[in-house]
Amino acid sequence: MSTWKDRRRKHWRYRFQYQGENYYGKGYKTERESKAAEAEHRKQLKEKSKKSTVMDFSRLADKYLTFMEKRIASKVYKYKKLVYAEFMKYHGDLPVDEITPDIVDKYLSTRKTNNIYNMHRKDLSALFVYAKNTLKLGITNPCFEIPKLPHTPVKKPTPTEKEILMMIAAATPGDESDILMTCIHCLGRIDEVLRLTWDDVNFDQRSITLWTRKRKNGEYESDVLPMNEDLYAILKNRWEKKKQNKWVFYNEETEDRFFHRPKMMRSICRRAGIKPIGKGMRKIEKGKRKGQKEEFDLYYGFHSLRHFMATYLSDTEKVSLKRISGLLRHKNLKTTEIYLHPVDEAQRVVMSQIEGKFTPKNKNLLTEPSHKKKRNCQKSVTSGKMERATGLEPATSSLGS
Repeated sequence: MSTWKDRRRKHWRYRFQYQGENYYGKGYKTERESKAAEAEHRKQLKEKSKKSTVMDFSRLADKYLTFMEKRIASKVYKYKKLVYAEFMKYHGDLPVDEITPDIVDKYLSTRKTNNIYNMHRKDLSALFVYAKNTLKLGITNPCFEIPKLPHTPVKKPTPTEKEILMMIAAATPGDESDILMTCIHCLGRIDEVLRLTWDDVNFDQRSITLWTRKRKNGEYESDVLPMNEDLYAILKNRWEKKKQNKWVFYNEETEDRFFHRPKMMRSICRRAGIKPIGKGMRKIEKGKRKGQKEEFDLYYGFHSLRHFMATYLSDTEKVSLKRISGLLRHKNLKTTEIYLHPVDEAQRVVMSQIEGKFTPKNKNLLTEPSHKKKRNCQKSVTSGKMERATGLEPATSSLGS
C-alpha cells in the first residue's frame, strides 16, 4: 500500500519506488490529496529523467570497465580502455544520450585501417549495449546504424615441423623446455598451461584439467584432456622435484606461479636460428628516448604452437576436424576451420573429373590423368590384337595432316 494514514499524527502519507530509488511525502489532510500528490511526484520524476542527461561518456566507460575487468582477459580490458580514451580524446566527454551515429562515424573514420575501424566499432557497440541492457538507460545504440567495413583477414604465420624441432632443441632444460613441451602436447593456451595446479593433474587416469575463460560470459570453465606418454613423463618428473604443492610451473623468485613469459618464445627462436616473421612497433619505456616508437622483430608466439599442432594433426596424421576441435576445446567447428582452412574432399573429387579434358594438346602442361591412361592402355592392347590377327597396322586419324 503506497498511501496510508498516520494514526499518531493524523495525516496522510505516500511512498513509492522509481528506478530503484525510494520517494515519499507526508502531511496531507485527506487520502485524495495524498494520492494526487503521489501522482504529481511521479510525473515530475518522469519528466526530469527525460530532460536530464543520462550519463557522461567517461562515467559510463568507467562503469563498464569496472564491470568487465574480472570477466575478460587483461589484454582485452586494456584494449577497450584504449578505445574509450581515444574516443574522448577526439570528441570530448559527451553526454551519452547525445552521441549519434554521425558522431561515432566521424571518430571511426580517423582509424588507419578497416580492421581497426571494425574493432573500435565493436568495442563502442559493446559499451552502448551495456548501458541499455544492464544499466537500463533509455538510449539507442548508435553503432547499430554503422555497417562494418570490408577487410582482408591476415593469415597468421605457422611454424613448420622443422622449426618446431629446432625450438625444442634450443629450449633450456627445466621450466623453459617443460612449458614449451606442455603447450605442444596438450594444445593449450599459455595462460591455461601456466595456471595448472597439481590438483589438475591426475597421474592415475593420465589426464589433465585445463581451465579457460574463453567463453561468452567470461567464467572459467574446465576441460579434461588425456595425457600422452611424453606429457606424462614431463609432469611426473616435475612432480618428483616439486618444491611446493600447488602450482605445476612455480616461480621460485616470486614464490608464486608464472603469470606470463613474454620473452620466452622470442629467446628460443633466436637461439634456434629461426628468422623473424615480421616487424612491429612499440613505445620505448625507459631512457632518453622514452615515449618514442621503435621498430622490432616479431617471432612466433605460444599461440603459433597451437596452430601448428592443429595443422599437423589434420594434414599429416589425417585426424578429423571434429576430433581436433575437441582437443582445441572449441565450442564451434567454424572456429577450428579458421585454424585449418580445410578443403572439402567432395569438391576435390569433382575437380578431378575435368583433369586433362581442357588441356592444350600440343603442350605437356599436366601429367596425363589416370582415367585417360586406362583408355590409352586399352586402345594399345586392342590395336596390338588387331595387328596380330590381320597383319595390318591400325588406322590413324588424318585430322591436322
